[in-house]
Amino acid sequence: MTAFLWLVSLLFFVPAQEVRPAAVTDQPTYNAGESVRVRLAGVAQATASIRYAGAQISLAPGVKVTGDEYAVLWNVPADARTGRYEIDLAVSGKPAIRNAGGFAVHRKVAEITSVDLDKTFYASGDPVNPRVVVRNLSGSKLDHLRVEFTGYTIPWIAPLPDEAPRWKTLVADDLSLGPGEQKEFRIDKAAVVQAGAAPVVISFAVVLRDSRDTDKIYDLSFVPPAFTIPPNTPQPVQYTTSYLYRRLADLDKAWTYRQFYPSEFVSSTIHFDTTHTMFPAGVPIHIPFTNSSGALAQVKLLNEAGTVTWHKALVNEPEVDLSPLQPGLYTVLIETPSASNRLEIGVNNLPKSLLIFCAHEDDDTAHPGIIRAAIENHIPVHVIYFTGGDAGGCERFYLHTCDAARALNFGEVRLNEARGSLGHLGVPTEDIAFLGLPDGGLGQIWYEHRTASDPYLSVLLASDHSPYLDAAVPNLPFARDAVISAVKDFITRYQPDLIITGHPDERHVDHRTNNWLVVSAMQQLVREGKLSPQTKLVVDVAYGARPGAHAPYKFEKERLFVSGECAKLGQEATWYYQSQDGNHEQGEIVPYAKLPREEPYPHFRVLDWQDHAGWNEK
Repeated sequence: MTAFLWLVSLLFFVPAQEVRPAAVTDQPTYNAGESVRVRLAGVAQATASIRYAGAQISLAPGVKVTGDEYAVLWNVPADARTGRYEIDLAVSGKPAIRNAGGFAVHRKVAEITSVDLDKTFYASGDPVNPRVVVRNLSGSKLDHLRVEFTGYTIPWIAPLPDEAPRWKTLVADDLSLGPGEQKEFRIDKAAVVQAGAAPVVISFAVVLRDSRDTDKIYDLSFVPPAFTIPPNTPQPVQYTTSYLYRRLADLDKAWTYRQFYPSEFVSSTIHFDTTHTMFPAGVPIHIPFTNSSGALAQVKLLNEAGTVTWHKALVNEPEVDLSPLQPGLYTVLIETPSASNRLEIGVNNLPKSLLIFCAHEDDDTAHPGIIRAAIENHIPVHVIYFTGGDAGGCERFYLHTCDAARALNFGEVRLNEARGSLGHLGVPTEDIAFLGLPDGGLGQIWYEHRTASDPYLSVLLASDHSPYLDAAVPNLPFARDAVISAVKDFITRYQPDLIITGHPDERHVDHRTNNWLVVSAMQQLVREGKLSPQTKLVVDVAYGARPGAHAPYKFEKERLFVSGECAKLGQEATWYYQSQDGNHEQGEIVPYAKLPREEPYPHFRVLDWQDHAGWNEK
């Protein structure tokens, strides 16, 4: 056989790789009482059994499944636990296949079935006359339901102290619905459009809640955007939020893509290694570079004010060696008779290890400097996300109100965005963990649902246990004690020198409760002798302070000097959050010279986190 024919035979007769048998469900999540339907892939026949994720015992005897057509596998009991379930397969003559498929179970009690506006285009002064339909999904009568029509709102973010009270129209305040009953409301003049001469996009929302406990929300629905236009304007001239540029005039910002670096940072002769520009204070610093001209190079070190603090002539050296520096922002300038280039470096007091707790995916964008500094200097860094971010733009992502399936999938979208964003900074996926708690639900978990026997039933996920496939704790109960226990496990496992959380007074309930959960875990570990009381705690400010009583802690401003290259990576990391206006961030790109040389949000060290236990109890 010639070599050519032998190669062709290899191409056409490569043995096919065996496909791992899988169980495929027809839906990602099922309401309690519905039927789970499944088909097989990669095998013609198998016996399927179901487990609650994290458990070892099957819930029901094995069911024979045949072929690639969907058939009923399990009728979900009305009182089934919500959360994640796994499907195991037994195939004749082969070892059992564990977790060959899976699904979630949720329990949606009531829903806003539909919301329709009477028009798409409104002029200032026009009434808004919506149609709203709500339905009882449970098998029991529901009383004391309140239906509200309001402007676009996120109920778990408190208004600013100087913000005007949010308007709302009460559609129904003490509504009762029997099992499966549906009610339609047509509301005259639910709102009056207020707008000026420029076209704007307007959005509304409907909230279904308990009139006796207004923090208990059954459902939240956002209305597709409408347009307010001046008289005699036949079309909208502003794009909706799904577009990169809101107005065509914004397109001229694209010039920043073509001229990102100032000319003094660009050279065809002198090149720096820009992958390491963040350094620890107090240790020698080595900065590799190449000088292809072969000419004598003069090296200068400039401080933040531009003053030369060190100077040396180099000929063939492959790097600039600097003595230990104090924290600050510096510039290394290399000049030859015909060329020059410069590199910014940030020098900081860095921790030995770092653990960051974020309320949502994208909250890590408050910390790109410290994350990148840790990566560049081989400092262990781990990032934990409390919620799956299932509510933060879900309706915008699907252009549709979010049910449990959409919310769960949207949460998975955000988890992947977090992996991408942190990966851009250099954090490996194995150092990222997700607890899968409900977006907007941390306040309820803290105040109202303290024990695993009484978990919180979330609004959009409609689950009281984490339904996510990659949850760090399978089926983690949405309960305070269980969450604090998980936080303690992370802290004990990683023994961080520095912990970062949200600020305890933030307007967003998830951000401040992030802090409360972490600090409570830290205080418990100190009492148990499992954490040093000298562990450093730093908090960031994203939304600003909420109204009401504030935390009694003492704070100290924390500054981190960020090099231009690090700031660039931090800006690019935000673009991975497409679901959270990442593409808009790319449209608002900031040139190199104007990037902030500090972390994007103010950071403060909490000096006495060990004290004041119980200050935030209701």
